[in-house]
Amino acid sequence: MSSKSVLEHFTVPDDFQNGNTFKGKCMHCGTLISGSYKVTSNFVTHMKRKHRDLYILHSENKEIQPTLTQCIKKSVKYSPSDPKQLEMTNALIMFIAGDLLPLSIVESEEFKNLMEKADTKYQVPSRKHLSSKLLHEKSVEIKNNLVNTLKRAESVCLTIDLWSSRQMRGFLGITGHFILDWAMKSVMICCKRFKGRHTAESIRSEYEEVVTSFEIGFKIAAIVSDNA
Repeated sequence: MSSKSVLEHFTVPDDFQNGNTFKGKCMHCGTLISGSYKVTSNFVTHMKRKHRDLYILHSENKEIQPTLTQCIKKSVKYSPSDPKQLEMTNALIMFIAGDLLPLSIVESEEFKNLMEKADTKYQVPSRKHLSSKLLHEKSVEIKNNLVNTLKRAESVCLTIDLWSSRQMRGFLGITGHFILDWAMKSVMICCKRFKGRHTAESIRSEYEEVVTSFEIGFKIAAIVSDNA
């Protein structure tokens, strides 16, 4: 409670001058308290002792003017290598990839406003930086983690499927199945464009490229596919 705000609870003589002592009458109990405009400790003490609930309520609702240092801190952004910046960017990438959202979401003013409310120091990456660098790095990280997981499996079974989109673009999907720590695991090993005709030779070439890339060629126990 500031020196000015505490006097709002007292009746102050109209003819008092700054620095002069006067007696203010408490609006809540009628008690006369001596003090001055500059020295208000007696008024504050009275409010604390006799009207504590009002004092606490007034103090909690008081708007505090931010200091220059606080304003500067709010305007300073995280550096690209700051752990908090990296943590939030990683969460953003998983949010976009996990929900299959368009990369243009980072250009949305509403989204930028949301992130500003969440953390004023966070820098939302640009769409170009997201597509050319960040998503690729996350893809490599996830693949390396999957390769390390597959190394722990004794054997792996695969399901392979080929299909075409409505635009007649071919795709190849390979799923791996294995037992690890006495639990059945299934992971998507690849889902990629399949260009050209769906001949046995083309399928074999793509298959060998994938299993070699994930270092599981010598672990394949069985392969299941349809007869399309």
